[in-house]
Amino acid sequence: MKSIYSIMILQLLFYVNTVTAQTSGIKSGAIYSLKSNTTGKLLDVSNSSMENGANINVWTDTKSEAQRWVVNHVGKGLYTLTNVASGKLLHASSTSGDSLNVDQHDDNGSSNVKWIIKKAGGGSYYLRPATSPGLSVNLMEGNITDGAKITLSKAGKASMQKWIFHQEQVQASAPTAAIAEKIFDSWYTQYGVETGKGFWDRAEMMEIVLDAYEVTKEAKYAERFSRMYENFITKNKSDWMYNNYNDDIAWAVLFSVRGYLLTGNKAYLDKGKEQFDKMYARAFTNTYGGGLIWYETKTSKNACIQGPAMVACCYLAEATGDKTYYDKAIALYSWSKIYLFDSATGKVNDNINLDKTTGLVKTGTWSSTYNQGTYLGAAVMLYNYTKEASYLAEAEKIARYARDTMFRSGTMNNEDGGNDLPGFKGIFARYARKYTIETKKTDLVDWLRLNAKVAYNNRNSQDLIQTKWATRTSETKPKSEFGASTAVSLLINLIPLTQ
Repeated sequence: MKSIYSIMILQLLFYVNTVTAQTSGIKSGAIYSLKSNTTGKLLDVSNSSMENGANINVWTDTKSEAQRWVVNHVGKGLYTLTNVASGKLLHASSTSGDSLNVDQHDDNGSSNVKWIIKKAGGGSYYLRPATSPGLSVNLMEGNITDGAKITLSKAGKASMQKWIFHQEQVQASAPTAAIAEKIFDSWYTQYGVETGKGFWDRAEMMEIVLDAYEVTKEAKYAERFSRMYENFITKNKSDWMYNNYNDDIAWAVLFSVRGYLLTGNKAYLDKGKEQFDKMYARAFTNTYGGGLIWYETKTSKNACIQGPAMVACCYLAEATGDKTYYDKAIALYSWSKIYLFDSATGKVNDNINLDKTTGLVKTGTWSSTYNQGTYLGAAVMLYNYTKEASYLAEAEKIARYARDTMFRSGTMNNEDGGNDLPGFKGIFARYARKYTIETKKTDLVDWLRLNAKVAYNNRNSQDLIQTKWATRTSETKPKSEFGASTAVSLLINLIPLTQ
């Protein structure tokens, strides 16, 4: 009888130790990265997604919060792993069969978010779902690429099922001023932004440097702008009228006049005023009742010239004291409400042109962050000048159309094709800051912060971020420095909105 009791006690102790004890070497409540024993890549939420059902994969260590997990013991030898970026739990989407999916999910109280962490030797561990301990988190054999998918496969002792838990320290989440500076410097240095070529894209990137100076007041940004200005004049001449793109001229005017307003260098203002007046004289026609031609010799009138021209007019009026520039801005804005801008919804259409078949004006209805941004800026600036409530109401609609209709309050993850599109979102970020600060409306702030957090977590190990913010940036340097500038603009322009 005594031996039977002894056996029962031993069995009970074994049960307690195996079912309720924590795994040695794993500290409950600590943050860990989980490194594949075979590739050295980290367990990662695909594209730093914030959504339920986002797949789990592996990726090069970029210090992203999407690669960090809070490991908590929840009793009976079971753990949850909460992704630091999304706040969602590692989740076994199914526990029947073999080679099944692993994703992330809110804590739904089920056992599908609970895991067994078992020592595998050599400082590594197996990770097995509580609902089916006969399976194990597995990296597909031979797949060493970034983005390789994680599955649940039959438990064994193979290296691809072993994970090294490395305890990590708490780190700052985007957006912060320090993160913005780091991402700015990585972009600026690695692309040689100071001495690059180009016209309108170069002009917009010069505005990002001015944004940095405006929000930080750090002299180094004014010095960088000065060198970029000299480089721009050297490579694009002092008279820009050889360029048939009127919107290009408007962007160069913007950096010139803003440069004066922020630094006091009158040479910037003189150049901006001279070139704007020449551009406006050639671009304005009475065709379609007014507005500016986008490209000389063509007939279309596009939002991409009206928007920056309106903003330039407001800056010129401020810089020179000449109120006739405000008159021009108001006229362009009023004309746009007839042909391009739907003031009821806040949607800015791309262009109007003459339909050669019908002889009637036709509208190109595509909308972009570029045009939403410049019209948002113009509406705010004209409200500040006139104090007319309609401008303020329209600014709010423009902002919310971009957030709610174009992106459904999600992360901006488009405009990546060609040479121009990749830089558009940086323009919207600038005028979103102006809208937020000058109208004291905060309806965009949480959305912009979401975009900043996801974009930053999708950076590569060189701290570069491609223009599709909700898509991981590859370890290969993104081809477009203009595209990489958009996240820089976002993070810089959020500095005053996070303080």
